[in-house]
Amino acid sequence: MAGSIIVRYAQKTYKQQRAEKQDAHGVFKELNHSVDIIPESESFMTFSTWKEAKRFARDLQERGHHILDIKDDYSRS
Repeated sequence: MAGSIIVRYAQKTYKQQRAEKQDAHGVFKELNHSVDIIPESESFMTFSTWKEAKRFARDLQERGHHILDIKDDYSRS
């Protein structure tokens, strides 16, 4: 089914990105934390396969986005 995998994402704030870069060089990285995003930047893309969706999500994370949700629009849950 075309376009059944939905990836919702938003841009992280500059402050959040800077904090994460500083934590990457530190000794302790907090695993449970909130993420500051720019609400107006929330978007979504649809994909045919999980492989495409995961590749897209990984690329977005590397460019400073936060993945809000990845789900199969046609699955029942």
